[in-house]
Amino acid sequence: MNLKENLVESRRFYHRIAEPGWMEFKTTINIIQTLKEIGVTDIKYGKEVHSSKDMLGMPPKERLEEYAKTINMDTDFDISEILQGYTGAVATIDTGNDGPTIGFRFDIDALGIEESHDDDHRPVKEKFVSENNFGMHACGHDGHLSIGLFLTDWIEKNKDKLKGKYILIFQPAEEGVRGAKSMTSVGVVDHVDYFFSSHLGLGVEDGKIGVGTTGFLATTKFDVSFKGVSAHAGAAPEKGKNANLGAASAILNLHTLPQISDGMARINVGVMKGGTVRNAISDNAMLMLETRGETEDIREILDTRTRQVIHGAALQYDLEYEIKEVGSAPALKKTDEEFYTEINSLLSGKGFNTFRGGILEGSEDVVYFMNRVQDNGGKAIHFIFGTKLAAGHHNNKFDFNESCLETGLNVFKECIKYLNKI
Repeated sequence: MNLKENLVESRRFYHRIAEPGWMEFKTTINIIQTLKEIGVTDIKYGKEVHSSKDMLGMPPKERLEEYAKTINMDTDFDISEILQGYTGAVATIDTGNDGPTIGFRFDIDALGIEESHDDDHRPVKEKFVSENNFGMHACGHDGHLSIGLFLTDWIEKNKDKLKGKYILIFQPAEEGVRGAKSMTSVGVVDHVDYFFSSHLGLGVEDGKIGVGTTGFLATTKFDVSFKGVSAHAGAAPEKGKNANLGAASAILNLHTLPQISDGMARINVGVMKGGTVRNAISDNAMLMLETRGETEDIREILDTRTRQVIHGAALQYDLEYEIKEVGSAPALKKTDEEFYTEINSLLSGKGFNTFRGGILEGSEDVVYFMNRVQDNGGKAIHFIFGTKLAAGHHNNKFDFNESCLETGLNVFKECIKYLNKI
């Protein structure tokens, strides 16, 4: 794909090829091709930008291999590692002039859902509906990555006037908070002085900009499997070990846990599956659940108790069990009110419709990057770009007012100009 003059065209291109986390093969390849066309010479991707041990919630190898077989794209670079699930890319632009290192993060993955094909859905009417029945950009990441590409283009074209280095991170697998940890582990933001990130929508009024998002909850995502023994439910139930009962017991007891007075605490079992037929004792059951806490301490308490409850349920029904951590994000360690206020004053002075704040009350793995930058003495901030939504985030009719794309791009440009004193 050539870089389009129109942000909307770019967003709609990526909307059509929506791919879920760790499967963003076409998306990553097109991003790299566009970065090359822009003129970026320092592009890292594949195993170079991930710690394999920290790649959480990877799809089954067989699913990656099956989808990789469908990718037929001409490239002048090796895509073999991308097709193994090492998706995403990091572009670095060095101006050659002394100055700070400024980092940006743009998530690139879609949700693993099928997009609506109703006639009143704008992507259907205007012919940019997802071509994949297993992926849909139902959270705006197609917009985020398009802002990132256009920002990269602007930096490259203006680098003679700018100072320092620019690191632009195109992160996979944000959904399920799976992708940032592995990139942080290999040090992609270790030398960043200023770090910027954003999300569109999130309930903020169309045209408004939340400056300095708070309310990032620490979270852990677990997949739990129980293994029992099958038996005939009528003739010999005593010979069975009922995995469904273990799972049910675990669910009931897990939902009694969030009783913590030190801050917000959440636990939810979102999926339960078990058994095979009506007249057999179930020998298998699985749960998909999450914990969330306002602080790391609260999250740690919930995670510990979760493991204890699952162990107890397995012991109660004489089952084997396995717990897999398939996603995680920390709480934001530091709220830098002084920096947030400084940036808010800058943007409001430039005519943007801003307000100080924006509360997520959810989890975002961009916090891995933000915490690392702050731990190293840098500054980090997150924005919310308000936009009118056709349906809520993660809904199969999600769509947004695309004017927010230009707003977001201009916000990042103004932040760069400010830090460059131009």
